[in-house]
Amino acid sequence: MKKFNNAKGFSLIELMIVVAIIGILAAIAVPSFQRFQAKARQSEAKTLLSGLYTGQKTYKMEWGIYFSDFRNIGFDPNGNLRFRVGFSAAGVNNVVGYQGPGAAAGAAGVQFNSQVYCGASPSCTETPFGIGMAAIAGDTPPTTTTFVAQANGDIDGEDAVRDIWTINQDKLLLNPTSDL
Repeated sequence: MKKFNNAKGFSLIELMIVVAIIGILAAIAVPSFQRFQAKARQSEAKTLLSGLYTGQKTYKMEWGIYFSDFRNIGFDPNGNLRFRVGFSAAGVNNVVGYQGPGAAAGAAGVQFNSQVYCGASPSCTETPFGIGMAAIAGDTPPTTTTFVAQANGDIDGEDAVRDIWTINQDKLLLNPTSDL
């Protein structure tokens, strides 16, 4: 039998060691990547609340109250929303004399969260991750002088814990419940 003296390549042991090292690196990297993705998803809530805050401040400067109807304050969420954003209730009535695009003068805002707004507007849809606008501690519909809006959704899709963010008239952005 002829024996080869110039054996080139890797032995089975060497290949198994390389596979084991790759497996260990993947086990370390995957959870870190998933946390990175979840933090990136939280930026949607912050962006939506920032837009809602800007709309509220603009409306307050012109009409003297905070109001909940998205059409009136110029807040237009669009795309596929992972977070439900808005208020748990309609809040105060509009200013008498207002002639804007939404509710009549003296009427309460009707499109006060993205579930209601997206149901009436083809510009946005809610993904199954945007869930219930249940009232949370500190969540208050707009009054003439204050508001606390919230955004909530399930960013990891793993459990019943919702990621909840709130913003108020002072632009205090809080994350009272984290889904990370």
